[in-house]
Amino acid sequence: MITDNESVILDLDSYSNIKRVYDKEDELSLIQVLDNQGRISKCMFYDDNKRLSNVCYYNTLTGKEIKNITYRSDGKTISSMREYDCKTGKPLNVIFYKDDGINISSIIEYNESGNEAKFTLYCDNGEVISSEI
Repeated sequence: MITDNESVILDLDSYSNIKRVYDKEDELSLIQVLDNQGRISKCMFYDDNKRLSNVCYYNTLTGKEIKNITYRSDGKTISSMREYDCKTGKPLNVIFYKDDGINISSIIEYNESGNEAKFTLYCDNGEVISSEI
């Protein structure tokens, strides 16, 4: 089943208008992917070493951020991923990854009001520790 957030993200693949943004020293700082009406659907941010630092996805109808993926200093390994409700922009969860960028270290989940509701910690031995906030 595809959620509202996932359907918006999947639709982004069909957009091809790209806008490159350079800083004052003519270094690439971000790339914006625009939909057919010129609205930002995805932004890719680069650090001073020209490595990908994070990618943000937006709901083009509301302009709200729906997903933000942060990368470690290598520009390839995922550090964390934040997801937001595509209609309200309120946070849904934040997933933190271990150094490998694959295994989950912890998850923070939010309630309908956007407040932290649950914290789940994944230990190295596979044990899960959860707590309601």
